[in-house]
Parts: sequence; C-alpha cells; structure tokens
Amino acid sequence: MELFLVMQGSSLIIPLMRNAATHTSSPGYAAFISYRHLPRDAEVACEVQRAIEEYRLPRHVAQAHQAFRPPKLGKCFRDEDELAASHSLPDSIREALAASRALIVICSPETQESPWVRREIEMFEQLHGRERIICVLAAGSPEESIPPILKTRLIPDASGVLREMPAEPLAADLRPEAKAKRKAELLRIIAAVAGCSYDDLRQRERARKRKRIALASVAAALTIAAVGVFAFQFHQTSEAALIAESKSLAAQALDQYAQGETAQAIETALQALPSSESDTSRPLVPEAQAALEKILALNPDPEQPWTPFYLFETDGEIVDVTYSQEGTWAAVLDATGTVSLYNADNGTLTGTATPHVFELRDDTVPARDWFIKAISPSCLVMGNVTGPGGVVVIDPLTNEVLLDLDDIYPLTAIPLENETGSSDFGLLTYGTRSIAAFLVDAQAKNLLAGAEMPVDQFPRMANLDTFCIQKAPARAYYALDTALVTFNLADETARQDTVSDATIQSVRCKDDLVAFAAANIENSSDGINNYPFSITVARNTGDGFETLWTYEDTFAVTVSTRNDTPQPFASVPKIVDILHCGEDLVLAAAGKKLYAFSLTTGEVVYEQEFAASIVAAQPCFVEEDRYAISLALSDATLNVISPLFDVTTSTDSSTTAVPFTLNGAWLGADNYGNLVAYLHTADRLNRIYCYLFRPFCDSTVAEEFTLDELLAYARQAVGQS
Repeated sequence: MELFLVMQGSSLIIPLMRNAATHTSSPGYAAFISYRHLPRDAEVACEVQRAIEEYRLPRHVAQAHQAFRPPKLGKCFRDEDELAASHSLPDSIREALAASRALIVICSPETQESPWVRREIEMFEQLHGRERIICVLAAGSPEESIPPILKTRLIPDASGVLREMPAEPLAADLRPEAKAKRKAELLRIIAAVAGCSYDDLRQRERARKRKRIALASVAAALTIAAVGVFAFQFHQTSEAALIAESKSLAAQALDQYAQGETAQAIETALQALPSSESDTSRPLVPEAQAALEKILALNPDPEQPWTPFYLFETDGEIVDVTYSQEGTWAAVLDATGTVSLYNADNGTLTGTATPHVFELRDDTVPARDWFIKAISPSCLVMGNVTGPGGVVVIDPLTNEVLLDLDDIYPLTAIPLENETGSSDFGLLTYGTRSIAAFLVDAQAKNLLAGAEMPVDQFPRMANLDTFCIQKAPARAYYALDTALVTFNLADETARQDTVSDATIQSVRCKDDLVAFAAANIENSSDGINNYPFSITVARNTGDGFETLWTYEDTFAVTVSTRNDTPQPFASVPKIVDILHCGEDLVLAAAGKKLYAFSLTTGEVVYEQEFAASIVAAQPCFVEEDRYAISLALSDATLNVISPLFDVTTSTDSSTTAVPFTLNGAWLGADNYGNLVAYLHTADRLNRIYCYLFRPFCDSTVAEEFTLDELLAYARQAVGQS
C-alpha cells in the first residue's frame, strides 16, 4: 500500500461571520449629517439641512408611506463644534445616530482624514445598515472624496462566502460646478431621506411650475426623453461600475501576489479582464492588464528580483520543512502529524500521509519531537525523537517504504558531507546512557556502520547542528558542550575530546579536518549585547585534535526590524558550509556577519556585515573560483551577494524586502538552477511562502504581450482551459 495518496481536488471554505447590533427605538431625526468641520463642507451641510427641514412632502407621498405622517420630514442632527479627541463617540453622538432615519456624509478630499466621520459611518451602519447612508459631494472627485469604507461591501458569492466587492454608494453632487442641477440633487437627497422615489417628488415640483395639465403629447414626449436619458445614464453608470470593479480586483490581485498567493492573484486578475480581445462585455482597464503582467513576472522587475512563486498551506501549524536540493520536491510536516509532498516546480500538492511515527500522544510536542529530512531526490527520512520513537524512510518519487525502524530514538538525520545525490545518510540516535551514530544505506535498506558513545547524562537541549558525517574516512562528529565526540564508524569506536572553552554551536568536516563555531550565549561580555565567538579548524590525528587556526570576534543576537522595534533572533555562530572553490573555504555566519575563511590557513577572504541577523545562508552558483551566497535576514529581506563584487546598499540589485516577519527560512535551487527561498512566517504559522530569484539583466529589453497572450499564460498557470 502506498504511503502517499494522490490528493483529490478539494477546497476549504472559511465562512466570514459578522455580528451587528440592531436598534429598535423609533427614529427622532430625519437625518444625521456627518462632515469635516471646514468652511466649504459646513456650508454644504447647512444647505442640505435647510433643504430637508423646510421641505413639505406631497400629500399622496406622505399618505402612501404612513397613514398619519406629517408633511415635514423633521429635524436634522448637525453638531456645531469639533468633537473632543477620544477613542469613542460621545454619548450624544451615539444617541443621535441611533435616533436618525438616515446618515448624510458630506464628502470632500479632506473627509478621509477625519476619524470621526469614519466612526459615525461605522456606528450608523451597525445600527441601521448600509442602505440608509447618502454621500454628498462637496468638492473633489468621487474617487478621492468618498470614504473607502463606503466603496466596498461584503457580498455572498455562489458558495455563500462573503467576499469584499466594489460598491456604488448613493451619491448627490453639490460641488460648485454643479449649480445648474443643484435643486435636482437636493431633491434626490430629500427623496432618499423620505424613503420615496425621486420621481414622486420631481412630479410635485413640476406641478408647482405648471398652471394647467400638460398636453398628452407633451407628456409623452417628456416621458420618451426621460427614458432615453435614463437609458444613457444607466449605460454610463454600468460601464463606470465595471471599470471601478476591475480596478478594485486588480488592486486585490496585486495584494494577493505580494502575500505569496500567486495562483489566487492570477485568478483574481483574470476576473478583472475581458475574456479575450474581442470581448466587449467588460471594458479593458490598463491597471488590470498591468497587474496580470506583473503577477506572471514575464518581464523581471528591477525593484523586486525575488518574486512570490507559490505557497504551501497545511491544516495544522507547520513543524518542519525540507526539500530535495535537486529541486524536484518539497515536504512539509504539520502539528497534526501529516506530511504533505509538493511539486517544487509549481507548488502543487502531490500527496499527503500520516506516518505512524508521528502518532500524537498527550506528552507530544511536535515542534520538539518530530523531524523530516530530505537526503536525496529518492530519500526522505521521518523521525520521532520521543514517545514510541521510530524512523521511516521513503522514496518520494515512488512512495516505496525503504526503511521502517522501531525501538530507535533518532535525534536527526543528515546527508553525507561532500557528497550529492547519494541516498546514504547519517543517523544520530540516543539511549538512556549513550549516543550513537550510524551510516545508513537507504536503497540497500540496512545500516552500513555505527559507533556508540557512553554518556553520564544526555544534554537536555541537544544542538543538532553539531552533527556531521562523512564516508571517507568513515567518521561522524557530535558536540557535547565544549567537547567533540568522534565516532569511528569503521572500527565502531568512539572518543570524546574537549576542544573549546565555549559551547560548540556548529560543526562541519572534510577529510581529517573539522571546522566548528563556539560561543557562550548565556551571558554578555560587556552588557551591550556583544557576544564573543570563535571559528576553529582542527585536524583529527586519531588520538585527538590539533588546532590549525582560530578566529575570534563578537556578534549581536538582537536586531531591529523595519519598524525599529527590537526583535530577538538567535542567529548563533554557524558553519554554513565548506566550499570546494579554487581553494577550500569555510563559510560561516554569526549574528549580522558573514565570513569566508581559507580552510587551511584561516585567512579571511571575505567579510560583510548586514543590517539584520542572518536567518539562513546558502552557497550558490559555485564553479571553479567563483561563488555567491543567497541570504535571508531577520528584517525579512532576501539577497544574493558575491565576494567578487563590491556591493553597497545603493548598488545592490539583488535585494527584496518581503512583507512578513520570519520564523525561519530554507534556501536552495529549483530543478532548473534558479534560486528559491522557503519562508515560514509569524503571521500564518500554517503556511510556507516560496520566493523565486529572477535577476534583472537589461532595462532596454522588455517584451510586450498582447491581452490574448497574457490570458493564455495566465490560464495555463492556473490550469484553466
């Protein structure tokens, strides 16, 4: 039976619920007039107030709406003084809003700057709903004057899910240039307040002007003219509404794209565009076409070399992430014990499983107890550190179970040093009074060699970055505080040697050389968050270690994020890799600093300090004597740097700031050699965002695409026909 099952199409719908208070007392004001206390807005507010309070309803209108309704609409509430600076509306304002039949918002470009107008709108909508809110333009265009809260509303789609869609609020135009139709616009406001049709009141106004009944032919002509005007206005209004909707969808698509939701962003952008160049049912809005082109990333953006690619989303909080360095697949483990496999080329989910090693128990802490590790394209290791323990090894390409080991407590599994593509791996395990390292052949399904080291007490917090293993010579290393444990796998012996005055934080090896980083993080040396650390390379002589060189410096573990709020990030000293590039180099990181040392001499061949701590670093584009390093920093920036180029903040064209706070990052390359970054963020703990590095080469070469070409690319990307 296959461990991973092909996922069938499914969707998760999260209904949005909104609880609104209702108000049942009878209204005492015809309308509440909300406005910014500026001379121009106040003048319009007074004009509207006078028009409403002085207007007498026609008898047939008053009787049609209420048997004994008075001919006058009643008083309007218009506060005369600026409200005090407070986070809540005064009681008098709340009571007036509750007692008003309508809310009239005087709109000008300055209206959006008033928190009181927004609060009055929110309170009235909660009490009476959106239908009784009337906008009156006093200055500016509708786009810049009508408050954003009135431009959208939640509307259920075919599935019943509430979605934010563009809205066209009822508006009257009382701007200075609208003098010719001012009386008609005031009448439109009065009709909305009275709850009757505009035509009912307009007919009464016509009757006042006429001394006798108009001839039937004239009435017919007026009716035909009115119908024609209405049809024209309806066409204009409908087209304007579609344009506004397309612009809103384009903005929504760009926001989804910025959040890493590329597939959703493409689908949203498609909704904002005609179905083809010949489709006239929807206007072609340039903003929508530009949004789709940006999302498809057909022309690299010089301002954003790292672009959102896709995202992984799981049911539970994500515990661990791993990926094949050859770029064929990625795996995600969540707190429910489910492992999800994804196609690393496009982010599609290919299968899920719940291996028995991830059994949930009362004392299980998934983030502490479980792990997954990609060893090669055909080897994925899954382990449980506590509880029942156990290790399961599978081939993700075939779903074949390669190993299933019970009664073993694995701390971690890692690929062999200096080997790529091999399914052999190292396994670190522990017992009550010992630790052991094994060399495992996954394809042959057996343990090739192993060695065990007795310990008095296993450390409560194990640093798994200090475990490394190589096949020739067959040795593994693991640090216990200030000592290195050497596992000689060939003769199944182990020894322990104290090699440092500080706690060892990271270890890598090559042949008989071992590189390690050491630092005591518990106490600061000078009280200002500067911690001493060291990078050391020593030779394993068989009887102990001979130090070749040691480099000492200090680093900080607290950085400031982009909003200048100090955020701790434990970027402890780490040996990133040993590069075989011209000469062998030790790539190391500590806090904000990145180093490259000569493996044999300790010479610093490259050093750079960044604005924030290094979350992850990965060598890339390694060939002969050239290499680069991809980086993720704790201020949520991604970068690619090369020691070959003197790069400053003003000339760095490889940096992109992503809109997240990072919990962790994993860097690598896809199946085509393009750099990718998998980001675990604090805002959505059940998501992994994937960013792709698309370097910008030449600003003079920008390919142009027709609408039909863009639509074809977009439909292909989301699997539409």
